[in-house]
Amino acid sequence: MKRISLYTTVIGLALISSLSSCLKDDSQPDFTQNQPIIELPVGSSAGNGGGNSIAASTPAGTAAADYFIYVNYAAPEANPSDVTVTLAVSEAALTKFNQVNGTAYPILPIAAYTLTSNKVVIPTGQRQVKFPVKINTTMLDPKIKYALPFSITDGGGFTVSGNFGTLISIITLTSQ
Repeated sequence: MKRISLYTTVIGLALISSLSSCLKDDSQPDFTQNQPIIELPVGSSAGNGGGNSIAASTPAGTAAADYFIYVNYAAPEANPSDVTVTLAVSEAALTKFNQVNGTAYPILPIAAYTLTSNKVVIPTGQRQVKFPVKINTTMLDPKIKYALPFSITDGGGFTVSGNFGTLISIITLTSQ
């Protein structure tokens, strides 16, 4: 009996090992067919649909602190011409972010920041540019964390990212 059982086991293992084989699939994803996307790539997504956020700190008591967010042209090849991207401060994005994440960040007051423009140009051949914001922290309470929510409203003829089209900057004031 042991001989039949051992014989059956050996035959069974031989059959099983002969049925498995290596796949010789050398195909790789073809990213060259991807369409360009405009995005605000710096941030972390909670994966809960509330949007992306980034923690930022700026010194308290500064009349014109520099703050930047990045705007990215994501594509297999560099952009063939200048791309003008339009951004807007989005209270709706902050409301959604607060609801989904159970937070209550107040929006940074309009009088506390300055935008030189709501547009930024990604020059030909480049993939990323800084969008500048000047923050006047003398008008802010250093005990409160504020939020500055940006959304891309126009991708300059390109698709705006569904995952990274909005960025909520959570701004903390630091002592100098």
